[in-house]
Formats: sequence, structure tokens, C-alpha cells
Amino acid sequence: MLTGSYRKRLDADLTRWVGEGLLNADSASAIRRSVAAEGGFRLPGLLGLFGGLLIASSVAAFVAANWEAMPRLVKLAMILISLIAALGIAARLENKGSSSGSDAAATCGVLIFGAGIALIGQMYHLPADWPAGALMVALGALCVAVLLRSNGALVVTFVALCAWSGGRWQESQGALHIAFFMLYLPAFWLALSRGNRLVHHLAVLALGLWLALVPGDWIGGRFDYGLLAYGLAVSAAYVAIGGWALDRGGPALLTCCLPWGLLGLLVVLDVELIRILDARESRAGTAIWLNYAAYAVAVPVILGFAALAREKRFAWPLAVGLVLALLVPLVFWSGGVVGLPGKVVVASLILSVAIALVVAGVTGGVRRLTLAGSGLFGIAILILLWQTIGTLLDQSLFFLVAGAALLAMAGGARRLFARLSRPAGEVA
Repeated sequence: MLTGSYRKRLDADLTRWVGEGLLNADSASAIRRSVAAEGGFRLPGLLGLFGGLLIASSVAAFVAANWEAMPRLVKLAMILISLIAALGIAARLENKGSSSGSDAAATCGVLIFGAGIALIGQMYHLPADWPAGALMVALGALCVAVLLRSNGALVVTFVALCAWSGGRWQESQGALHIAFFMLYLPAFWLALSRGNRLVHHLAVLALGLWLALVPGDWIGGRFDYGLLAYGLAVSAAYVAIGGWALDRGGPALLTCCLPWGLLGLLVVLDVELIRILDARESRAGTAIWLNYAAYAVAVPVILGFAALAREKRFAWPLAVGLVLALLVPLVFWSGGVVGLPGKVVVASLILSVAIALVVAGVTGGVRRLTLAGSGLFGIAILILLWQTIGTLLDQSLFFLVAGAALLAMAGGARRLFARLSRPAGEVA
């Protein structure tokens, strides 16, 4: 999606390039027209979607007001007619080339289908099994997403899948729900071919939710710090996959792994820093097979990303930062270094991860990496000022050494970039 800030920057760049003679005025005008056509303001589609939702709400309110007075057959007929009408309108609009209107009508039909399932269950006093209802909604929405190419229906599919899997997980008290992938994989395959960013993000988040439920019922039971190592490995793998998709021009859906992986990385590393500085909490969790499995997946993914990347100046700092992040839980597992040395090591690792993210973001032109690294660095400094490393003198010495190291790195980077920016003949 083309944002206003991008348009303003592009317009300024085109004006500058024309002034410098790098581009003629006709080509600049053609680029502006192409961008305007590509980004198009989709007001009719949005208004159609909102209008359809309002009509659906109106029908729902009318039915609710007269529900008890209606015979069952009338209720069923109303649900069926509403569903057929919505999907029929969607198909007709799709044939006329109005994809936005078709999507709005199809989404409205899926919502009517979901409401119909709940109402039929109420009418006939069916057993209260809401995860099964969520599964039926997911199946219906997936069929609509396939037949009418509706992004809204695909959004409903992922939401319903999460509700189904979460419900079954809760009922079984944390048992692994493998059946989730029977519908997730087809929905994921559809999402790969769609250009809707909401669909992409929900596809990534749905898998992330399932992965969060794999360790068992940690919500209802006692939280174990071993889960932090698992979460860190999953987050690092997400970042590596997103970085690979950006570097190699992979599927747009996979680029959505990057922001969510960075968010998980920041949260877990900040929690690890807080608890290494707390004498009561600086202990390892319980090592389970999941920790080893997560690391066994994350490490090869990171190394593969570094080896296969085209832009090494972007990939290598990011890969180094992710590997350093994975070393943080090992300080807790070692046990013996959880003291002043452990505090220094964890703080140094987290600050190094922040610097690596910033370097990768600057060299690769990826703003979210730069922001994530800057945020991690700033939050880490605040945590270190809040909870000291040893004595205040120890903390002062730590900041002094870290600051001197960063200044040395800045000087070296400046000389390196100056050398790289020289013409080939001058360098020789």
C-alpha cells in the first residue's frame, strides 16, 4: 500500500532528479501517474463494505427484536435467504469486475453464516460446543474465500481457526492440537496468493498463536521461565524468515514475520534483562524437549538466511544479532555465571543485539529493524538504570566500557563506509 509519506518523498525525489538531469519531465510525470493508479484511493469499496455491515447489523437487530415470535421454519428461511442473497450479490459483483463490492458482500455472507450457526444451535438447543461452531464457520469462510476470492472471508477463516484451536486446547488442558493444520495449510496457501496485508498478518499471527499453545496449559498453571527460551527461538526464526523474504524478494506474506518476530524478540530480551538483575528471579527454567526442538529449528534457519542472502551487509549483522540473542538463555542454564558476571554478560549480549539490529536496519534500509534496535537499546538502558549491575561503581564502569566500545565501532564504521564509497580506481 502506498502511503502519503511515500508519495511525498517520491515526488520530492522526482523533482530533484529532474533538476539534476537524471530524469526527464515526461518520465517523471509517467511515474507519478503510475503510482497514483497503483495506490488508488478505494473509497467506493470501503463505503460498500461499511454499508454492507450496517445492513447486516440492521437485519440482525430486526430479527433479534422479533425472534421469539417467529416460527422456526421462518427463522431458518430468513437465515438461508439472507445467506443466498449475500453470496449471490457477491458473485454478480465479481462477474462485473467489482472486486471490492464482491468482497464486501461475501464477507457479509460469511458473517450471516456464522450468526446462523449460533441461532440454529439456540433454536434446537444443541450442545454448547462453541469450538465446533468456530470450526464450521472456518469451513464455510474458507469455501467462500476459494470460490469468490474474498479477502474478508479469509480473514474470518483465520480468526475462526484460532478460536477453534484455542477452544480445543483449553478443553484438553493444553494438549497439542494437530488438527489445526487441516484447515490452516489450505488457508495459508490461499493467503500466499493474496495481496491483502491484513490477511498476511493474520496468517502469520494464527501460526504464532498455535506455537504459543504448544508448551501446554502454561496460562492456567505456573509460568516456567524455560518458556522464554522457547519464545526467543520462535521469535528469532520469525525474524530470519522475514529477513530472507525481504532480501530475496520472497512471498509478501513472509515479510510479515519480521515485525512480529521483532516484537517477540524485544519483549523476551527485556524480560530476561529484568530478571537477571533480580536475585530472586535470576534462575533457569525447566528444560523440556520443546526448548531443544525450537533451537534446533531456529539456528539452521538463521544460518541458512545468512548463507543464502544476497545483501550480506544486511543479512550478516542481523544473523549475528539473532545468534547473540539465542545465547542469552544459555547464561541462565549455565547456573554458575548467574551473579555479577552473568549480569554483565546478559546486559552486554542484549546491547550487542540492539546494535546489530540497528546496523542491519541502516545497511539494508529497513526502518523497522532500526526502530526495533533503537527501542531495545533505549529500554535496556532504562532497565539498567532502574536495577543496577552490582554496585553503582560497577554500573558506571560497565557504561564506560560499553560507551568506549561503541565509539570505537563508530569510528571504524565511518572509515569503512568512506573507503567503500570511493570510486574503484581511487581505492586501487
